[in-house]
Amino acid sequence: MTPFLPLKDYRILITRGKGQAEGLQTLIERSGGTPLLVPLLDFTLPERLGEVKERLGQLNSYDWLILTSKNGVDFLFEILGTQLDVLPKIAVIGSKTEEALNGYGYEADFIPSEYVAERFVIEFIKLLEPGGRVLLAKGNLARTVIAEAINEKGASCDEIIIYHTILPEESERELVQLILSREIDIITFTSSSTVNHFIQIIEQYELNTYIENLIIACIGPICAKTATKHGLHVAVCPDVYTTEAMVEEVIRYIGKEN
Repeated sequence: MTPFLPLKDYRILITRGKGQAEGLQTLIERSGGTPLLVPLLDFTLPERLGEVKERLGQLNSYDWLILTSKNGVDFLFEILGTQLDVLPKIAVIGSKTEEALNGYGYEADFIPSEYVAERFVIEFIKLLEPGGRVLLAKGNLARTVIAEAINEKGASCDEIIIYHTILPEESERELVQLILSREIDIITFTSSSTVNHFIQIIEQYELNTYIENLIIACIGPICAKTATKHGLHVAVCPDVYTTEAMVEEVIRYIGKEN
């Protein structure tokens, strides 16, 4: 019996960060697609690492610790190592962040019903006492929505940058070559940062006409909003903000178009 391969003959660009593409790559391959890995993100430890460690050493003075991504979890434990005192209650955004936390032997005390900052804030604020103290550990490009909303509600939310997001130099050359040779059919974006770095390259090399007919898939509404702001037509944006749901939605979209 011939297997059902809905993505057969489709070449799909994966732009997510180094070391994070394996799951999406597998999903595409299982459906018959050809994944093209060009990471438009890489991550580094923050500057003034000593100051960051010192601040994280005061975790026990907070009621809650918020982690917004798998990267945040990984860098937190890389910085702290295994010499951890008792952590405060932990809130995370998204199942992947929760899974990463579980991998270090910790459980999340709160996870929102939808994996976006706006929904997180609405649900999380109900758990806070007036004057409660929260530490938000994040990357340098993360939005300020969560901290602003918590502070407005009378609690206190401090932010700490525990990793930096950069564009890998080698990926720029690879992406330009793929676009010029028209080897891409579908582009997947998993964060606003991947969109911004993509557009940075497109505009630098004046490649807009080369991407006009490509299918654009975004993992969630914030990512899609960023893509739309830059003039991209987003064809796919799933209701559940995971790579699995994004691939399923791409398959549905292709089925309708064909």
